[in-house]
Amino acid sequence: MTRILALLCAILFGAVPAWAGTGSARCAVTTLVLWGDGTHDDTAALNAWFRGDDIVWAQTGRPIGSEIGASGPGKHIFRLSGPIYIPSGTGRRITGFEFLWPARNERVSGGTIIAGRDPAKPPMASDLVKIGTRPGEGVPFTTPDAKPDNPKSGGNCLVS
Repeated sequence: MTRILALLCAILFGAVPAWAGTGSARCAVTTLVLWGDGTHDDTAALNAWFRGDDIVWAQTGRPIGSEIGASGPGKHIFRLSGPIYIPSGTGRRITGFEFLWPARNERVSGGTIIAGRDPAKPPMASDLVKIGTRPGEGVPFTTPDAKPDNPKSGGNCLVS
């Protein structure tokens, strides 16, 4: 039953594009879903969430909001295939999590990461446990200002 519900959510929220626009110009609007189950690749959705985009949980279809915390007795395990970027100024907070990069045999778990609301102040991380990471990983560095995607802007359209 759980697999059927998850498949239904994936179809409703990720695999079937909604169509925006009027007339002959139609642009696909996709909704990213976050699994946090350690099985599905959460790289794109987690980066979008940290960037400030609206993301939903794959299992329930409910919006995530600005904070992700441990649910029930366990924690969310995010299976990742690429880097995670955590810009400041988005107000995002994640606690009691595990980031897992199976291809690199790396894990980061623990504590808390807070992006904060001030774009001039770097994100803060505390009580993180890093396994298999290389020196210098997880160190903040300057990046361009984050801007949430706006699916209504036409940004998903091809322009000629």
